[in-house]
Amino acid sequence: MQVPNADLDVALTFVVERITLEAEHSAEPLDEDEKYFLNHLPTEPTNPTATWGCNTAYEGYWPEPVLRDFRFERLCKLARDAHRHDLPTRPDAALEWEFAAAVLEFHRHPLSWLLGWAGIRAGKRPARWDRLLLVTTAAFVVVLFLLGALALSVLTDGQKAVWKWALWVVGGSVYGTVIMLLYFAVRRLEARQREQNIEKHRRDLPVHGSARAHR
Repeated sequence: MQVPNADLDVALTFVVERITLEAEHSAEPLDEDEKYFLNHLPTEPTNPTATWGCNTAYEGYWPEPVLRDFRFERLCKLARDAHRHDLPTRPDAALEWEFAAAVLEFHRHPLSWLLGWAGIRAGKRPARWDRLLLVTTAAFVVVLFLLGALALSVLTDGQKAVWKWALWVVGGSVYGTVIMLLYFAVRRLEARQREQNIEKHRRDLPVHGSARAHR
């Protein structure tokens, strides 16, 4: 199962409409520059989360100032206010916001950063055995490392230096390959769980494909 692009269009439309309506209800509608910015967000993280440079003074350098992006901050506030106002007034608001956040996060859309910084995140619906799988994977990596190190120690005992280095290089390569395979397997599992999370939200929505709401 793959998340269709139609879901992304629905999520974008919903969030943009809610932010625009919230701005209108605040008596300060979005101007043309803010509307364009909302629909063309930067593809790299921007303020207000830039906190790097805080400890550089201890290394002999003064912290560099970080310019604030007031447009972005206002959009974050509008999204947070729209979400807060929707929850008590519309029974399906929570599901709509969670669905939109989940889809945007899955597609790695810049608007998902805005929602995250506004405190709006996809509802966490983890699989039943997620924690057990995480612990098992970590234990497997540790055991594999210990067994590999023990096996290499036995194999290289009494060998010439050149063969020792060769065996350690081969063993390290094999271990690194296994770790990389595990990494990609976990990433694939996470993507699969996000898809299932979106599908669960879609089923819970009373009217599929229509996440729009009007006050």
